[in-house]
Amino acid sequence: MRLFFGLSLPDPARRAVAAFAAQAQFAVPGRYVPAENYHVTLAFLGEVLPQRLAQAQETLARCAQAFPPPQLSPAGAALFGKRQNGILVLRYDSGPDLTPLHGALIEALRAQELPADPGPFTPHVTLARHARAQEDTLRALGAPAAAGFDAAAAHVFLSARDTEGILRYTPLFSTPFRQTL
Repeated sequence: MRLFFGLSLPDPARRAVAAFAAQAQFAVPGRYVPAENYHVTLAFLGEVLPQRLAQAQETLARCAQAFPPPQLSPAGAALFGKRQNGILVLRYDSGPDLTPLHGALIEALRAQELPADPGPFTPHVTLARHARAQEDTLRALGAPAAAGFDAAAAHVFLSARDTEGILRYTPLFSTPFRQTL
């Protein structure tokens, strides 16, 4: 099973991102992602044996409990990869910074001998694949203020194609962040 840890977007933020993506389609050609797949990845695991799912869940729960709930603010559009065939994303800033949580997750996964992609980490929502855009076009898109959100929980997501071959991200497990007073 193909897994990742991430944050789901509450409905108001999801709607704001979907409206932003609908507007971006006029300026940035690409294959746009369905709104129900919007999420912020915290750590990508990849293929995990089903019998190791409980370990992955425990790892996420332990790490999430060590961090306060993040507040995410949209920071603008960006293109990952090549300018003529990249991934259009909406970048997010967070308070507190999500980088230490990402690092803790990667370290904990490795300690459990679970797969973990330690690649570069930039909090974002993927809007489109096979996108083409110039930097000035991305700047002109701005950032949808209504797409900000407070994350109360982190999730283990299953990445799998449905019976029609469409990629779907399904939350299998949710765990709260450390409660702050």
